[in-house]
Amino acid sequence: MASMRRNYVYLFSQTSFILGLGIIFGLILPQGAPWTKLAITPILILIMTVSLIDVPSKVLLDFKKLLVPTMLSITLNYIVLSGTLIGLSALLLHDDVLWAGSVLNAAVPPPVAAIPFTIHLGGNASFALIGSVVAYIASLAITPFISLSLLEANLVDPQKLLIVLAELIIAPLVISRLLQFTSVAPAMEKTRRHIVSWGFFLLSYTIMGLNRDAFLGEPETLLRLSLISFIASFVLAYLINITARLLKVDKATRISLVMMGTRKNVGLAAAMALTFFGPRAVMPAAVFMTINIIQFILLTLWIKRIR
Repeated sequence: MASMRRNYVYLFSQTSFILGLGIIFGLILPQGAPWTKLAITPILILIMTVSLIDVPSKVLLDFKKLLVPTMLSITLNYIVLSGTLIGLSALLLHDDVLWAGSVLNAAVPPPVAAIPFTIHLGGNASFALIGSVVAYIASLAITPFISLSLLEANLVDPQKLLIVLAELIIAPLVISRLLQFTSVAPAMEKTRRHIVSWGFFLLSYTIMGLNRDAFLGEPETLLRLSLISFIASFVLAYLINITARLLKVDKATRISLVMMGTRKNVGLAAAMALTFFGPRAVMPAAVFMTINIIQFILLTLWIKRIR
């Protein structure tokens, strides 16, 4: 009995399992999604704030250490991955709302979860930390640029977009800095991972619940979005790892590069899509998130085999 309890505790502490649970609940019990939709922005602010508490402010002041992770992270996330998502979406999607959702996927920075995911897989934590933080700062310019360049001006209000970015990126960064000077940060040490995991559960549940009927009723659309997400997740991961290995990059750093080059903050993209275009525009984020979860589960197995 004690052994079974330990297994349950372990299972329900695994982020990949919790994310998968959110997807399943969203598909079979979608009725609560319209209500949890109201909490998406506060949940995302909470997740990002607690995830960034451990990021030391001084990490942004050492320019020598910042240079390589910064250049590689921005290249992989905003040029390689964003370019792949935009190019494939332009070829395969012929719906303005879905196109808008895909553009927002491409425009957002890597997820905050890239840091704990990288650590879980045995990657270069310092690289992931610096790359993620700098990518978020860069997103203040890059996200509006991509969004406003590829979407019609009347579809995205620049002022509203900046407000959303301020809420979901600047506010968590500032709050996390302030919390470092209080007793809250140490007190949250044991619960922080659970807050992030179950916050993602609510996000994945809401995204899937809001789009359940669209998924079941539009198999061709689902297939197209799945193909885009599969190439952006699995094919890019393979190509990044092979290329980095040929360049003699160590395994830990290659893991970090794969995470930077195959993941976007789909929670942020979903929140923006809901704000500007409605629930259907969340479909690209929902499918990409699902494929990313499957990829992460398989990565935990694949990572043991790669050299």
